[in-house]
Formats: sequence, structure tokens, C-alpha cells
Amino acid sequence: MGRRVARESAGLVGAAVLFFLWLLPAWAFAQDKTFYLDRLYMAGAPDDGIALWRPQMGQKTRIYGQFGLGFALNPFRIENHVDDPTAAATLSQTSGAPVTTQLIGYFDAGVEILDRFGFQVELPIIFFQGTNPTSSSSLGLPDAASPNAAAIMDMRLDARAIVYRTTDRSFKLALDAAAWLPVGNKYSYGGDGSTAGGFFVAGEYDLKKFFLLLNTGIQFRPKGDLNDFQLQHEWRWGFGGFIPLRDGAIRVGAEIFGSTGIGRGTTFDADNTPLEWMVEGRMALGQKKQAYVGAGAGTRLTAGYAPDFRILGVAGYWFTLADTEPKSPGKRWKADRYAEHGADSDHDGIPDDIDLCPMDPEDHKPPNPDDGCPALPDRDGDGIPDISDKCPDQPEDFDKIDDQDGCPEDDADKDGIPDAKDACPKEPGEASPDPSKNGCPQFIRRISGSSEIQVLKQIEFETGSATIRQNSYKIVDEVVRLMKVNPEIKHLDIEGHTDNKGSDELNEKLSNDRAHSVMKYLIDHGIEADRLAAAGFGPKRPRATNDTPEGRQLNRRVEFHIRGKVEGGAAPPGSPAPPP
Repeated sequence: MGRRVARESAGLVGAAVLFFLWLLPAWAFAQDKTFYLDRLYMAGAPDDGIALWRPQMGQKTRIYGQFGLGFALNPFRIENHVDDPTAAATLSQTSGAPVTTQLIGYFDAGVEILDRFGFQVELPIIFFQGTNPTSSSSLGLPDAASPNAAAIMDMRLDARAIVYRTTDRSFKLALDAAAWLPVGNKYSYGGDGSTAGGFFVAGEYDLKKFFLLLNTGIQFRPKGDLNDFQLQHEWRWGFGGFIPLRDGAIRVGAEIFGSTGIGRGTTFDADNTPLEWMVEGRMALGQKKQAYVGAGAGTRLTAGYAPDFRILGVAGYWFTLADTEPKSPGKRWKADRYAEHGADSDHDGIPDDIDLCPMDPEDHKPPNPDDGCPALPDRDGDGIPDISDKCPDQPEDFDKIDDQDGCPEDDADKDGIPDAKDACPKEPGEASPDPSKNGCPQFIRRISGSSEIQVLKQIEFETGSATIRQNSYKIVDEVVRLMKVNPEIKHLDIEGHTDNKGSDELNEKLSNDRAHSVMKYLIDHGIEADRLAAAGFGPKRPRATNDTPEGRQLNRRVEFHIRGKVEGGAAPPGSPAPPP
């Protein structure tokens, strides 16, 4: 038995040794140094694109890992290392591209802390590559590359930091310092042969429905040569647009990325300016979206050393440190309580006399894990049961705007200004360069803590008449829009008031007619009649003295008062949102 175990162990060790020997350069052949060939620098973090990294971090300390597997067709072609068209044509008749195929695995791991800093390590490995000779004495091509079919590539270390973001996080800017450690096989297109570094910047503009991403920076590389091909430092760039769907569970996008050389005549040289495009998609798995899978594919756009075609897939997982903490045990009914309380018809461990649902077993799920009743279905997990949830597949965002309806709000008042930038998110208004007035109506205000809708500019009527002047339509139109986007307003009273000039009887009739004229305007523009009431009070409720022209003008007015709200409607301003 012991001898068999020893033989099996020796066999495993021998296989491992053979595998790593396979990754080592083939010293039996005369060969020249190559360089790090692959143009895809996998971004690697959970929120990143495939080739573009985002200025986005987990709000809690987050540890992650990701594996990508990519296939590239003709990533390095004859014309990339042979400038003479005649020599290139002759070589193509006897040989193929120096690198015809590459199958690369990308291993990434990292940590994000303080919602601002990230650290990552990546080790790419060429699992397999197809190659052809690069030397020809008859054509004057002296450099002979003899790469292995498999090779380790240079390891990359990243340190990222978000240096600026707006309060609503619609715009973010981050810096990245990267270093490449020379662990890769410099004879097999896996390494540059010495330590390299770079500095990069990422900017993102998030419009909620989609976001735009820009990467750019400088990589400092050692000199590299292969026949006519030369490389030096590089300026790298990338641009992409992404659309999150189903509350971010799915994301699709497209990106363009490339580089050009710096120095040695490589700047915007055709061979040294690769440019690729790629479409990609990603899907999160599980309720917490901690696991994800994705895929991308694209081609080159220029003659630079990039593959004719590239396809790859990624899979990753992340967790926070809080996830590793053991949860405290929940309540459990002891066996001796059965004798005290009696039968348990649904066998959920809660006796019938204290079980609110004695025939339906408790599922021990929030919000009441021990009342004896199973939790009502809640598909989106926002704490609002599906039966009361107007958006059962989209979790409520609890932004203090209609937090009881179960729907996330991007533009609650439908005025075209996102809630994050709208100073009056429940009052339709106009765009304004002043952040304190952006999205607010011009002529009315809902007073916080009051039931009154304040009219900033008085509604005017024809003299001695209840006919609304045309220049006041825009004021009443704002009341119409307010009522339409706030269905939780159950009832609105419209009050007419006058000064004391003339008889009380005449003023009361005029104020009543004017209040009803405004109510008719609201009804004619789509407001339900049962939500409205109108009354006139003449001079009985003055706001100012009637002894001055200014005071009398203030007393001639129409007021709007909210008398009720539908239950479950929006909470008053400043009230706390329920916990998610």
C-alpha cells in the first residue's frame, strides 16, 4: 500500500515538473528575445469592463477573484515584423504568421477598501499558442524566435484610487499606478524581460440609463526588437459605453482600446498602433449579485499588432469581510414549551396558541421571523410584499421619494431632470443653472411641513370677473402638473379671497366664482373632479391690511390647500425612509 502511494506521488511530482519544463524556453534552439505580445490588459475588478477599468469601488471592504479565458487569431502577423512588401510576400508563401493563435488564461485577485482604494494582481498564462519561424537568411531576417507552446506571462500589480467624484456619483475620476514584474517567458511572447511600470487615469460619466468610460495613460516598457519590428514606451487609451439592465443584473456594452509607441519612430507607426473594438455582456448571479459571468468578442481596426479576431469569457466572485462574520443564532422554541402551550398544527415549532398562522408553517424570514406566518412573496427583496409592490421585479431605492410604492425613481415628477439633480423631485419644473432651483416650478411651491401650495405669482382675473387671464394659465398649469405626478394627494381645496372694497355679498360671490373657475380649469386639463373642492370667502380672511393698495393686492388671491393623502403615498419631506 505504501509503495503504491509513493509511486503515485512520484508520478504526480513528475507530471508537475514536466508541465513547468514545458513552460520554460526551449534552450536547445538558437533564439532571440521576444516581448509581451498580448494587447488586452484585462481590467479584472467586479465592476470593470473586460478591457476598461472603472473608477468604481465596493462601499464595504471587498475581496474578489476573476478568471478569464481568451482566444486570439493572428495577434502578430508577417507584415508586423517585415516592412519590405516583397520579402513579406515571399515569406508568406513558405511560412505563416509568427503567432497564429493564442489561448490565454487571465487570473485576477484583488481587494477594495474604504470605497476609494483598490489593489489587484494579475497573472496571465499562455495555455497554448501556434507559431511560425521569424528568421530567413535569404530574406535578411536574422531574428529567430523559438517560443514554447505554453508560457507564463509578466505579472501585473495595480494600485487604484478614486481622486474625485460628485456628490451624486454621476462623475468619477481615478488614478492607477501599475507595475509589471518580469516573471514571464521573454522568449515566448510572454514577457518584456525587465520590470516595467505605468500611470493611468479613468473617468466615468454615469447617466443611470447608461454610462460612458474613458481610460488613458503611459506604460514605460523596455526596448524590444524582432527583425523590423521595434517597440518602446506606449501611450494606451480606451473608450466605452455600457447599459445596465434589470437593476444592474445584466450589463451590455462596447469598447474601443488601443495604443501607440513613444520614441524610436514608433509614434503612430502602423505596426505600433494597434486598435481593437469589442462588444461585451455580463450577468450577475444570485440575489446579492456576488458571482458573475461575462463574454466579449471583437476584431482589430488597424494594421497594428492586434489579433484579427478575439473572443473571451470571464467568471468572477466577490465577498465583503462582513459576509464572513457568523450570524447570531435566531430564536428557537424549546421542546419543553410544547407541553406549556399545546399543539403545533403546522409543525413549524411555534405552538398554535401563539402562532398567528397556525395552519401555515413559519419560514423564519424577515420582517417577522417568529410570528408563525410565512413572509409574503417579495421577488425583488426590497421588503415590500409583491401584493403591495407596484414594481415587484425592481427593488425600491428608498430615496425618500414614494418609498412605499416599491418602485425605484429616476425622475419622479417626470420633468426630464433626474431626481439626483432635481431640487424639487416631486414638483415638475424647469432646468436651471442654479442647483437650488433646478427642476423646480417657477410660480408655485409646496411648503415643507405645511399643507399649503404657495403661489409665488398671483393668478389674475379680468376686472370684476371670474375669467382667468391668459397670462396666468402657466401658473395654473403648474398646479395641474403637480397634481398629475402626485396621485397620493387625495384632496385639494381651492379658496378664493378678495379685499374689502365693495359689499361683502358681492365679494363673496366673486371670490367663489373665481375659485370655481380655477377648479374648472384643473378639471378640463385632466384632474379628477372628486379630488377638488372650491369655495369663496370674500374679505373674511385677509393676509394683510386693507388700508394700503399693497395690502389690498395681497388679499386678492387664490389659495390651494392639500387636505388629505392616499395611504401608502409619499412621505412628507424630511421623513425617514424605511430600511431596505
